Amino acid sequence: MDKVVNNSPVSQFTVNMMGIEMLLCFALPIILLIWVILRYSKPKKGAIKVFFIGMGVFFLFAGVLEGPFRGIAKDFQHVPFLYALYGALLAGVFEEVGRYLGLKFINKRIPTKAATPETPFLYGLGHGGLEMILIGSLTMFSNFMFAMLINGGKVNEMLEKVPASSRSVLNTQVKQLMATTGWTISLSLMERLLALAVQIALSVVVWIIIMKRMRWFWLLLPIGLHAFINFPAALTQVGALNGAVEEVLLVVQTILVLAFTYWFWRQNRQVMTRTAKTA
Repeated sequence: MDKVVNNSPVSQFTVNMMGIEMLLCFALPIILLIWVILRYSKPKKGAIKVFFIGMGVFFLFAGVLEGPFRGIAKDFQHVPFLYALYGALLAGVFEEVGRYLGLKFINKRIPTKAATPETPFLYGLGHGGLEMILIGSLTMFSNFMFAMLINGGKVNEMLEKVPASSRSVLNTQVKQLMATTGWTISLSLMERLLALAVQIALSVVVWIIIMKRMRWFWLLLPIGLHAFINFPAALTQVGALNGAVEEVLLVVQTILVLAFTYWFWRQNRQVMTRTAKTA
């Protein structure tokens, strides 16, 4: 039977950071939702629907429809650039097309929220919030429970109870968790926060495209921005980019995307204001 050779405990700081990320990634989207509705949503009717439509679109397009196409990326793993480019564009196409259709649906079916400025924020909060909950909260909950087993000295007992076919994989995961530090978890939390900010920003970009009735090819803009953000992470997955470099790039990329979104918003602010008043 595979056993964990060095059953060293996970540090308390690491466990604490797991708990913080788990709770924050679950609570933050909900807290922001309540804050926006209470403070900025006019009218409030339909605001929660916008949030849940964002969640539903992310689940459908990123979780279901995109899935079958991810396997194709394995054919490019020996060429890191192509692997990263394919993965980044795949996520960009599915998520941004889904975002476009979701916001178009809101524009037609929830007319009271069609032109209100908080609509793209609420939509992006739902879209990025579900991503944050699934990756940052549920995944971290699994790691947190493993850490409790390790620190309680029950990890080998747990391995004995799982099927032999799964034992080796779980053993590897446990050993990786033992090597995880609180600093690593802190970076993971930072990634989730930056990802939520980018999802909201991209929702603003797509919303402006819809409200200004721009031609369909303008959708290439958010697709390109999305791929721009995902490309370094995809390179890191195949070992073509150092993890520390990726984290620095992610911060810089997020700042650039947010700055562009702000500029794009200011360029179209007057049009948006007129549209909101006449809606």
